Amino acid sequence: AFAQDWNVDSRTRIDMSGDNDKMSTDQRVTLGATVGGSDWGIHVSSDVNYTFQGTNGDQATMNIYEAYASADLMGYASVTAGRQALNYGSGALLSSNDWAAERTTWEGMTFGLNLDAADVTIGYHSQNGGAEGEEDAGNMWINAGGEFSGWNVNVLYMSDEGMDDNATGIDISGDLAGASVSASMNQDFNGGEMTM
Repeated sequence: AFAQDWNVDSRTRIDMSGDNDKMSTDQRVTLGATVGGSDWGIHVSSDVNYTFQGTNGDQATMNIYEAYASADLMGYASVTAGRQALNYGSGALLSSNDWAAERTTWEGMTFGLNLDAADVTIGYHSQNGGAEGEEDAGNMWINAGGEFSGWNVNVLYMSDEGMDDNATGIDISGDLAGASVSASMNQDFNGGEMTM
């Protein structure tokens, strides 16, 4: 089996802050294509950003947003390798940052385990700026999420390679006496905390 899918997403943001002399319009268009079969796939997408700033000049940029290949591992797991936009839990620690003109992507591998009890993903990300003698920097993470007794729970644990630091995020949401309740507790690599 062979299939292909094309998609286009366009978003516009207008900034009229400050005195009346400033008006900036950001336009982002994402064009993506996916081809694949029943147990494999290849996805590529690009962002085209155009900023109209009136008398301050205009700017246009284009870059590859995502480029990855994925495959099924005999029904037990799936593997994805390449540049990926990842979103886990509340997104406070690991997200694609959709509100930015240049969104966040992670280059590495993710393994999705096919478990009945929870959705578990293990990942590794590595980067090197290219300077002479520069060491690789990377992250490893494990994310587990699922629904338990009507409550949606997501737990994310990340390690910072070579720094002996870690970050954690716990998100819980559900219904209680007819009201929607959610909580998010996050701690980043530097010990900063955000609780909602």
